[in-house]
Amino acid sequence: MEYAADRTQSKYMIGVAALILSAILTALSQVYYGNRVQSVHPFLFTGISFFITTCYFQWFARKQRLPYYWRKAISPLVKLNLSSALTFMGFYYALKYIEPAIVSSLEMGIGPLFVILIALFQRKAVTLEKWGIAVGTLLTTFLLIYAVFTGQSATAIQWDVNVLLGIFASVACGLGAVLCTIYSKQLSNEGWTSSMILSKRFYGIILLSFFFTYDLIFDYTLENIGWILVITFTGVLIPMYLLQKGIQYCETFLVMMSLCFIPVITFFLQLFDSRLQWSNLTLVGVLLLFGLGISSVYVERKA
Repeated sequence: MEYAADRTQSKYMIGVAALILSAILTALSQVYYGNRVQSVHPFLFTGISFFITTCYFQWFARKQRLPYYWRKAISPLVKLNLSSALTFMGFYYALKYIEPAIVSSLEMGIGPLFVILIALFQRKAVTLEKWGIAVGTLLTTFLLIYAVFTGQSATAIQWDVNVLLGIFASVACGLGAVLCTIYSKQLSNEGWTSSMILSKRFYGIILLSFFFTYDLIFDYTLENIGWILVITFTGVLIPMYLLQKGIQYCETFLVMMSLCFIPVITFFLQLFDSRLQWSNLTLVGVLLLFGLGISSVYVERKA
């Protein structure tokens, strides 16, 4: 009995460590990507990068020689593909038009509230502490939206339909991220390993990205293959694998709140981007999200 408890605790700590490392690598890639793609189609990188990621995990999963349990997996797998497309394509679209720290803040900030609403829909109990953290996160999200609307974010914004769509896309990312976590956990419970899930979850992204950029993608790939490979491995492939491990070993609420570490890391890294300036409101917002993320870890451990 004690051995089983120790093993569960060990898996939990591995999951938390994986989530934190994933957040750091994701933040690094967001700032670099945001700087590189200002003049190109926002879906160019997604198609190339997630195609490479899928090929790698397909090869890795085949080497494991583990059986796919398809009978109960079809429905969550289709939903995971749709949720992944909503999350990542919405995110990369928003990143082209809005400050990286705010994009990730809007995505992560709305996530915990969606987790609670889904839990209520499933008639699950939600603690008062989780309600407090989710509401605080939502209010912080509104603060960051206010910074964008009033021109107090780190980038000077020329208001047009793309900026508004970018804000909506960032919020939609939050819902997509929650759904991705739920459907990934369902596949994990059906016996799918992290590599097996990652080899099958990006088909929707690849098809949609290629559809929008088929006339640009080959020339762009040849000219930019170096940095694309680096960012794919360090900013997509490795963080996605670590995130999948976190999903496997941790609760959905903790996964979503741990992602709130990304904006604060992104904020300080983006100061090295000459396009962006210091923003007090953005700093306040990301620090509040960071504090709420720490609180959520404490609440989850206490439970």
